[in-house]
Amino acid sequence: MEKDLYVSNKHFRTFYRTVAFMAILIVLVGVTDVITSMGVTAQDNRTIPVIEWLTLFQSHQFEAFSRLGVINMLTLSLSIPIFLAFNQAFRKERPLLVAFASTLFFVGTAVYLSSNTVFALFAVSQKYAEISDLQKPILEATSQSLLEQGADLTPGTFLGLFFTQIAGLLITSAMLRGKIFGKWIGWIGLTGYSIMTIFFILTAFFPAHYAAAMLVAAPGGLILLIYQIMLARKFLQLGAMEGVNNDH
Repeated sequence: MEKDLYVSNKHFRTFYRTVAFMAILIVLVGVTDVITSMGVTAQDNRTIPVIEWLTLFQSHQFEAFSRLGVINMLTLSLSIPIFLAFNQAFRKERPLLVAFASTLFFVGTAVYLSSNTVFALFAVSQKYAEISDLQKPILEATSQSLLEQGADLTPGTFLGLFFTQIAGLLITSAMLRGKIFGKWIGWIGLTGYSIMTIFFILTAFFPAHYAAAMLVAAPGGLILLIYQIMLARKFLQLGAMEGVNNDH
């Protein structure tokens, strides 16, 4: 009976497989972030002096990009086709809720990508290494302004991240009440998104509790990696089901 929920379409079979690959890439990005963060002291981005950021881009470029949000940028960008696939998978169950959640995710991703100033700061750091000491205070002031405007895990980038987490909570809530993805995936995703929502609120508005926030982020991030693995498996199954339907 559950097979009746799916419409035979070879294009969506390929799409589901592609989306499964995107979910695996998100896991690989997350694992890379964990490995490269080992040995790096967790520190609120607002407490790091601007000159240290400018020199960090010269000496440890990957660390600078990672700490200022490029990992989040990659994860959100890779998640775009996943949220598109949710609309297809849920087309017979709660389509309006999923469409709203997807729209919220796309808006949140756009807001985050446009508000994060990591690439602008990187451009300034490149010029900073080339100019004289007399000119450097000007670029330091510019860099400070960029950090205050859109450093990762600060109020400047909070809104975009918050929208994407709410979108995740809505999608996983739909999973709990539907037949397509199953309650296990729904509960794991809901737990991960809930924890990360708390994490983003703490880091943005309660910097005094940054250390506690990082303790929250560790299990939350791990749970969401497990969620992505389960999503990848499920999308492969959906693709295989499309293939079976096509054969008939």
